Amino acid sequence: MRQFFMNKMTCREKILSQDYWDFILPGDRGKMADNIPENSYCRQQMDFGYESVSVDKSLLSPLNIEEYWYNSIPNCYTLLDSTGTNNDALNSAGILQVQNYPTLRLMGEGVMIGFLDTGIDYRNSVFQNIDGSTRIAGLWDQTIQTGNAPKAFDYGSEYREEMLNEALRSEDPLSIVPTTDTNGHGTYLASIAAGNADVNTQFLGAAPEAILGIVKLKEAKNYLRDFYLIREDAVCYQENDIMAGLKYLNDLAENEGLPLVLCIALGTNFGGHNGTTLLSRILDQYALQLNRSVVIGGGNEAAMRHHFSYTISEKMSQPVTAEIRVGSGINGFVAELWTKLPMVVTIVLISPSGERTRQGAFRQGYRYNFVFTFERTEVMVEYRLLLENNDSQLLFMQFKNPVAGIWKIEIESATDAGGEVHFWLPVQEFLEGEVYFLEANPDVTLTEPGSTENAMTVAYYNSVDNAVDINSGRGYTRSNLIKPDFTAPGVRITGASGEDRWVTRSGSSAGTAVAAGAAALLTEWILEQPGAKGVNSSQIRNIIILGAENLPEMERPNRQWGYGKMDVYHSLDTLRRL
Repeated sequence: MRQFFMNKMTCREKILSQDYWDFILPGDRGKMADNIPENSYCRQQMDFGYESVSVDKSLLSPLNIEEYWYNSIPNCYTLLDSTGTNNDALNSAGILQVQNYPTLRLMGEGVMIGFLDTGIDYRNSVFQNIDGSTRIAGLWDQTIQTGNAPKAFDYGSEYREEMLNEALRSEDPLSIVPTTDTNGHGTYLASIAAGNADVNTQFLGAAPEAILGIVKLKEAKNYLRDFYLIREDAVCYQENDIMAGLKYLNDLAENEGLPLVLCIALGTNFGGHNGTTLLSRILDQYALQLNRSVVIGGGNEAAMRHHFSYTISEKMSQPVTAEIRVGSGINGFVAELWTKLPMVVTIVLISPSGERTRQGAFRQGYRYNFVFTFERTEVMVEYRLLLENNDSQLLFMQFKNPVAGIWKIEIESATDAGGEVHFWLPVQEFLEGEVYFLEANPDVTLTEPGSTENAMTVAYYNSVDNAVDINSGRGYTRSNLIKPDFTAPGVRITGASGEDRWVTRSGSSAGTAVAAGAAALLTEWILEQPGAKGVNSSQIRNIIILGAENLPEMERPNRQWGYGKMDVYHSLDTLRRL
């Protein structure tokens, strides 16, 4: 027993250390660390054969996608929040109606909603029962190392329902359960999806009787921030920590014997936008499980001008030029250019002063660094033919200390085939200032993992004027999968924040929370039907789409609304009439 405890403590140190790099490995790539001494790495098992491996960086070569496999390097995800009455939103979504309809009275009873975010203010009354006990079944705080880690993991501290209730009964709850939500985003998200009624503010969550499962994610390590050139104060979370959190919530729901709705209000522009990131793949597998549903926000990137696309014809002889406007004071940024084989492209970079790089080779794993003489800007470009990533080519670029001005990227096909080119800059939250395309395309701007096939991807709209928000991420995916699936209210939504405060915000997170609460209500309804054996994401999605409201003279589905506005009451009423 002592040896087991020591092993867990040693592994915890490796997981948390800045001197250890984390990688994600599917089952078929699990031999990465086999040639490294056993005491120099640590493994954490996740669901569906995935594992996270933390390795002593002194034994590794510099981080690059050629040597380490693109998907094994954890992506970085940020909050889908764009800060800016609740009853109006729930009414527009058909949620108040099914809460109050005499023969329905759907409140999310017997359903767990799982959140992976900035934590939760568990002391807030909107997360408590009438008797003052908690509605949180389990809380894993990955940032606190003084308590007991969950059984399946070696880091963070877990607080179960009994311990939370003990804290709530005490005069100093934080002396027993010290977890807090200093950001407030996680508390806000959970309150909208599942908060109790608050008479003073006339607040009510979408599924006020649902059970809550909470993961407070730890911040990404410095080596990943450096690799993706993310601004220093940006909130970002590692893909492997998110995947570990998913396992925790899945295990928690299994132990409680409850169906689970996963609420994913995190996003990034990095990745193939075709459902092949490892987070997308694992979410897809959860969505196919019985009594598991996945709701994902589509992000706030449509108006940020961070996506460029062009269709290159087979006979095109001139290169396509993408122009990036870079403001002053930018220390660096990453860009990703994606194509689908058999078309393969090469690029030439042109600085604001007119200096050009050489044209890169298109062979697998080709990488070059170029320092522009006048600008003193360093650019690294890696070419990767990602046969394991839906037959795609990736050009991964790092711009370090880019001089302000217009940067041009000439894109030319190196084969006889034509096809689409898609070029993404980082999400706004990762940038220090102005970095955008002069000729941007607002379509295909859903943040990852919004391209996950079997999950529900949600856009958001203003319930007052019935207009989709200008920032709401648009479909479809790079592989032309119809996403988003539908829209939910997400503009000027009031929710709880830390320390008994209330905030009104707009953004993808708010819409995702409303949709997750709606999914919990539909899960409750389905499981109450005679002969019901279970439910999954596809069933919930299809019921919502069945009753989704389509605006007049608008194509259905479309890139902004998906199949239309979510209306839970209309969906159930339509089923009743069939």
